[in-house]
Amino acid sequence: MSLPSHPIYILGLGSIGTLIAHSLRSLPQPPPIKLLVHRKDLFDELASNEWKLGLRVQEDGPLNEQDGFEGELVDENTPADPIHHLIVAVKASTTASALKPLRHRIGPHTAICFFQNGLGQLDDLNERIFTEIQSRPTYAYGIMYHGAYMKSPFETILSSRNGRAALGVVGAEERQSLYLLDVLLRSPVLCCEQLSWTNLLNAQLLKLAANCVINPLTALLDVRNGSIKDNLHLRPVWISLLRELLNVFERLPELQNHPERFTMESLEAAVLGTVEKTAENSSSMREDVRKGRKTEIDYLNSWVVRRGKELGVDCEVNNSITQLVLAKNSQ
Repeated sequence: MSLPSHPIYILGLGSIGTLIAHSLRSLPQPPPIKLLVHRKDLFDELASNEWKLGLRVQEDGPLNEQDGFEGELVDENTPADPIHHLIVAVKASTTASALKPLRHRIGPHTAICFFQNGLGQLDDLNERIFTEIQSRPTYAYGIMYHGAYMKSPFETILSSRNGRAALGVVGAEERQSLYLLDVLLRSPVLCCEQLSWTNLLNAQLLKLAANCVINPLTALLDVRNGSIKDNLHLRPVWISLLRELLNVFERLPELQNHPERFTMESLEAAVLGTVEKTAENSSSMREDVRKGRKTEIDYLNSWVVRRGKELGVDCEVNNSITQLVLAKNSQ
């Protein structure tokens, strides 16, 4: 693959964004990568470290550093250079506000791949940022099955090398070649697989089911992920959550012609599998609540409630969980 004339921009330098940036710079003939940073203090901190990013496999693993990144501060003086390839790894709740200052640089020439929890972000973007259909970018989604967390602004810890990721272009049932996805597929660390849109949506919904149980319950109880499996009093709650999700999933018009159907068993397996793999982890929603940050509940349980209302499905338990998280977050 020849080197492109346009860099890959990465917006969101948490654990997933940093993992992707490091993995792409580790490739033979790596693409040029620009890191988009909204906060001046973080920009200065990264600059003082000479724009190096580190990755360890487990806490005690050797540090692998990559350099060659360029940084760009997103403010009123942000350049007007068109963005052709963009990876978005900010939290779902900040997607529209993070992309708004870049709107003049994004258009039909742009491919954006979102690596985020939850669903509903594209509806927000189309309503608030990219309102004209003819000027919208090409949207793609990535689903991460890697366990990773930040040790410092420059260093990510990867739980193991056994993780994987799934990619797909929104609305594309046939394999569509995009330079951005082709580069991601080259990374042995990310271990990506490209799926049709329907199959990727299926995988997204399974991950959504796991997040709709694990994230709010661990945030409300202030416990690590493994605790919700051990607490027998919680089982009726997450079974009720999953029953509502199943009722919504079964009525989604975009899946009516898809032969693979969801079951309670498949949704429970998604939750239990995630809990077992991340038992010692602290969920992102728990960390957001502890640090007083806005959570992603609007793109998890609240999305289920909204879609349920559109489809005539009552989602009382998901609505109650949403309100409890919002109440706890407002304390």
